[in-house]
Amino acid sequence: TKNNNAQALEQLLIARQLDPTNPLILNHLGLAYYFMQEYEHSIIALKDAISEKTNYSEAHNNIGRVYIDIKDFKQARIHLFKAASDLTYAHKDKVWLNIGLSYFYQNKFKNGQKYFLKSISANRTNCLGYNYYGRSLLELENYEKASKALDQAIYHCRKKGLDEPHYYSAISLFRSGSKAKAMARLQEGRKLFPKGPNKQNIDELINLLRITETK
Repeated sequence: TKNNNAQALEQLLIARQLDPTNPLILNHLGLAYYFMQEYEHSIIALKDAISEKTNYSEAHNNIGRVYIDIKDFKQARIHLFKAASDLTYAHKDKVWLNIGLSYFYQNKFKNGQKYFLKSISANRTNCLGYNYYGRSLLELENYEKASKALDQAIYHCRKKGLDEPHYYSAISLFRSGSKAKAMARLQEGRKLFPKGPNKQNIDELINLLRITETK
């Protein structure tokens, strides 16, 4: 919540005053600013963390994610590939996912899908990896493979409360001619996530399918 983020930020600012060159504190401060959507401050804190510890892969990954949000994909990949090249870095699935996202949001879906697959290989329960892999395939009009990937996303994303895979799975099913399955997927998504972020999209697609049924 915003309150929790604000409290965390306040605590980290105090911690930085006590230990201003601690890269761990600076990294967490950068994340706190990121969750508050204060991207400029986030980048400054994460750059400070990297200045103190050049090979700090977690900070390189985090600053890469911030650059994705402000659509500076070139800078994002500079930092993300540094983290990816670190053989000791434990969270490769996150780095590959972020590299994939940097291409996905540039509409470079073939490039993106390659890194989403790497992300899935590094973590077989990777909800977002399956989701964006499926969405990339959907954009490339490979509806059958998209449906299968999004089925995996639905399975792994349930506990995270993410309704997005249901929505895009329904689109891929509809475009491949499986209208009844698409409707079932949407209704399942609405039942499981009645207040999900894609509620309006799901409702609109259900209405569209109902209209096409009566024609």
